[in-house]
Amino acid sequence: MRGMTEALLEPTEWVAHVCVSSGLAHLDRPFDYLVPDDMDGVTPGVRVRVRLAGRLLDGIVLTVDHERSPGVTLQPLQRLVSEQPVVTENQLELARLVAERWAGTLDEVLRWCVPARHAATEKAEPRAWPRVDTGPATHISGALRALDDGNRFLELVTEGGRPRAHWRVAPVAGPGDADRLGDWRAGIVQAVGAALASGRGALCCLPTVEQVEELTGLLTDSLGAGTVAVLHADQPAAARWRNYLAVIRGQARVVVGTRSAVLAPLADPGLIVVWDEGSDLHDEPRAPYPNTRDVAAMRAQSQHCALLLAGYSCSTRAADWLEHGWLVGISTPLPRLRAATARVRAPGDSDTALQRDPLARRVRLPDLAMSTIAHGLLSGPVLVAVPRAGDLIRPSCGSCRTPIACPVCHGPVRGRREAGGQTRLTCTWCGHELENWHCAHCGSTTVRSGVVGAATTAAELGRSFPDVTVIDSSGDHIHDSVGDEPALVVATPGAEPAAASGYAAAVILDAVQALARPGLDAVAQALDHWFHVAAGVRSGSEDGRVVIVGPPEDRAVQALIRSDPVGWATAELAERAEAGFPPAAFAALIDGAEEAVALAAERLAAALTEAELSEEVTILGPVTEDVTRPGAPASRIVVRCATALASRVTPLLKQLRTAHSMRRESGPLRVRINPTGQL
Repeated sequence: MRGMTEALLEPTEWVAHVCVSSGLAHLDRPFDYLVPDDMDGVTPGVRVRVRLAGRLLDGIVLTVDHERSPGVTLQPLQRLVSEQPVVTENQLELARLVAERWAGTLDEVLRWCVPARHAATEKAEPRAWPRVDTGPATHISGALRALDDGNRFLELVTEGGRPRAHWRVAPVAGPGDADRLGDWRAGIVQAVGAALASGRGALCCLPTVEQVEELTGLLTDSLGAGTVAVLHADQPAAARWRNYLAVIRGQARVVVGTRSAVLAPLADPGLIVVWDEGSDLHDEPRAPYPNTRDVAAMRAQSQHCALLLAGYSCSTRAADWLEHGWLVGISTPLPRLRAATARVRAPGDSDTALQRDPLARRVRLPDLAMSTIAHGLLSGPVLVAVPRAGDLIRPSCGSCRTPIACPVCHGPVRGRREAGGQTRLTCTWCGHELENWHCAHCGSTTVRSGVVGAATTAAELGRSFPDVTVIDSSGDHIHDSVGDEPALVVATPGAEPAAASGYAAAVILDAVQALARPGLDAVAQALDHWFHVAAGVRSGSEDGRVVIVGPPEDRAVQALIRSDPVGWATAELAERAEAGFPPAAFAALIDGAEEAVALAAERLAAALTEAELSEEVTILGPVTEDVTRPGAPASRIVVRCATALASRVTPLLKQLRTAHSMRRESGPLRVRINPTGQL
């Protein structure tokens, strides 16, 4: 028997342990394959083709050795796709941590962070990549260097340290910002320069492609042409693969990109930066649904590098880390901040204001908003921020106020007023056009809007200011920038054009509707948007003004008025701790087909009992929803417990996916960890 075992372990037979891209949760483990004698170049990290359960699938080699189970006949690798490794050992280690943290599979994480291969680019002669040996960005003044704590952070990074900080960027724009307190791009370039000066690399993650391009341009001006590797999904396949290869080959030392760039194979990261860390655009919409900020924090911890989270506002997760001392705050002293930023007011914020305008809290465009617009137009463009695009949002019957629904799929309807006074109604789910609509309850044919959109707002303001150019930046007609001449710019979140010298004033409409949106993070996202609007307005010394039309007593509105997002996030965190919501507590959302969720709830209850956790973990639901949209989840449960138990509960949630996949049960089943945007 011993001789037979030794024969099976013949050292000339190399075994490749492969992560196979099967798409099935229950196959989340390495599979062993023999390396054929004529297949040279099979090393850890390369792509291969393998056969599994009769299918030819892609895979990534994790390790190569002589270890194999005795008595098991192994299939050979079918093909070596390329000898170029596509993942590194450190990258694999971090990918495993991400999979464990978010109840995902290693294959899901690797598919998220490794771009599609472009064979022609890979086979071409490698382009010479300019090397940066020092940090030449030290000549940029202001920004972090204008703050004592910011200077200390840069010094520690330059010395090779690994400080962790949250930089609350002052919301100020225009030439009046002499110290560049609101110039987040300059601050990030300073931090990158400090990392390069220490002999290490830097990784920057931003929520939008436009911001990636802005930062890349400034870094290129400072470091030299071609020194920055850019990674985002909107790149051509060849360009993205060329940049990825430059990183994994150790040529590029600075990486700038969107979500997936947080796992870029940078060999020696000295700094990880996440701009606008509270933005919901940092939430990956594909399994296992990680968040860029949280992955960046995990990577900084495991790879011993500095971390800089930055933004105009502050997320509750960052507030939690600040409160526990894991992060250090960098902010502008309050007297200096108030002198630099635009003054923010809310209609009816005092008894005197209510005496002047008794309807200030009840009308959509009160006198304070109109006078602020008129005053701002004397010196430049004015931004009017609205929460939704379009003309008629959530239209309803003009007589009985019954919401209009699609007669085909019962989905929500959007409307637009056309020439001649006609109203065009279209379903947002199936695209059905409601011709000759009339109310089924009262027979009326008049239509009103539940939420006024950008198009209607632009038309109303155009009538009030007939001699002023009105620009509608929303939907499919977004403007990138506007000049310094007087103009009214009506924009939706994320579509605000940049003003050359900052806006003279800004008015934020429909704050009540923004605060009333469903979701645990709805208010946080609204506040984040408001601070972005305020950041586009000129400084207080240039008479910049902001008006928010909303309840002045609301805590989020007060946070904008006082320019104190960290205080708001800290208070919100305390309330979530009392209610048992993340990040103060651990929560998971399991949704999908009704039958699949019901089975998952039963299995989870049994697993918690076996693990002696049933008393400490709460299962809420299942809740069945009346969903008619194809593919939408029909049922859901919420799992809650103390954060200290997360490491014990998450593997049980992963087992739910495994059981569902292994038994080939019908209907989808999705597990998301701490999905604050969906709770």
